[in-house]
Amino acid sequence: MASLLSAGRGASELPDLSSDYPLTSDQIRSYQDNGYILLRGVASPEEAAAYREVITGLTNEYARGYKPLHERDTYGKAFIQFGNIWEQSPEVAKFTTARRFAKIAADLMGVSGVRLYHDQALYKEAGGGHTPWHQDQQYWPLDGVKCVTLWMPLVDADADMGTMRFARGSQRLGYMGPENISDDSEARWAAFVQEQGFPVDSVGSMRAGDATFHNGWTLHGAPGNASPTTTREVMTIIYLEDGARITPPDSSSRENDLRRWFPGRKPGDPAASELNPLLYTR
Repeated sequence: MASLLSAGRGASELPDLSSDYPLTSDQIRSYQDNGYILLRGVASPEEAAAYREVITGLTNEYARGYKPLHERDTYGKAFIQFGNIWEQSPEVAKFTTARRFAKIAADLMGVSGVRLYHDQALYKEAGGGHTPWHQDQQYWPLDGVKCVTLWMPLVDADADMGTMRFARGSQRLGYMGPENISDDSEARWAAFVQEQGFPVDSVGSMRAGDATFHNGWTLHGAPGNASPTTTREVMTIIYLEDGARITPPDSSSRENDLRRWFPGRKPGDPAASELNPLLYTR
């Protein structure tokens, strides 16, 4: 990986991402009512392209460990998933810890400060499968904590490449129990969304640098990537409100997350390990 980094630009040469992205009161209200929002141009196409070079290089290297697409289960077919890349690369760290993105997260959630939970590249290969319906926060030992995920394509992504869909307003139901991403979660939540009458909003085509932000409890998923040649390259960043405390895990997934993302911490401790730096405060 060192060779990949040395071949590109250093962190100091990459675009600065500290400037404000002003939000209107209507946009903040829309996020809080609907559980998600699509924002255009959170990063410029040029900024996205600059960071794409290193993020995609590292993700492609990581993807060498994956089986061929046809040999994977539903979860594996949904995307290449590579987390906490910022730990491995100062270039990616500049993106993941960017003030611009963190301030948006704080403004949308209506909190005074946000910490990093973790980042993840989610690359849906050409011909890759659908992402089943799920709640993100069911994986995290953070009940009662405000969390939001930034989801940003680093390349232009047409609607048929697997951009996001949301069950509008479903975040109000909060935690509905452990249900990992799987065929079972797709069947359970697809039926639930229909029974409860939640409108399903598909965000459609997105330009590189556009972003969705969604609440940790919002039910969401994505169709497969119908492109025969182009990978849907997406970078995500998960934020949690500053001052939060870790809650007792009630599933193996939450136990794993506690060990991985809050090293040395236990339930009741502040959700603020060395892997959870404060990214923005008013």
